[in-house]
Parts: sequence; structure tokens; C-alpha cells
Amino acid sequence: MISNLLIVVIGQVGCLTLLVIMASVLGGLWLDKVFGTKPVITLALLFAGIPLSVLLMLYASRKSLASWKEKYEAEEKDIV
Repeated sequence: MISNLLIVVIGQVGCLTLLVIMASVLGGLWLDKVFGTKPVITLALLFAGIPLSVLLMLYASRKSLASWKEKYEAEEKDIV
């Protein structure tokens, strides 16, 4: 049961991190092209994406763990 939860959390965190990085790069390249500031906005968005990615990881992990805890407690009540 715990290994399934771990796989789910790792999958969610990986997807969220990938989405943040892709959005930062694509959005930064587009904005750099529009404003003519080649690497500046892309780098700024990538560095801003680091804390955002960490916060999203914490949120996803806590949400998954809370869901698992509710299921675990419900199973314990059914057993007892």
C-alpha cells in the first residue's frame, strides 16, 4: 500500500515539475522573442519556477498523504 502511494506521489511531483519547467521555458522564449531580450526572461522564469515547483511538490505530497491517511483510518474502523 505504501509503495503504491509512493509511486503516485513521485508521478505527480514529476509531472508537476515537468509542467513548470516547460511552461517557464516556452513562456520565457516567447516573451524573449516579443521583447528582444534573448535569455533574460527565460532565465528569470526558470529561477522563479524553482520555488513554485517546490511549493507544488509539497502541496501534491500533502494532499496525497491526507487522502491515504483518510483511507487508512477508514480501513482501521472497518476492521475494529
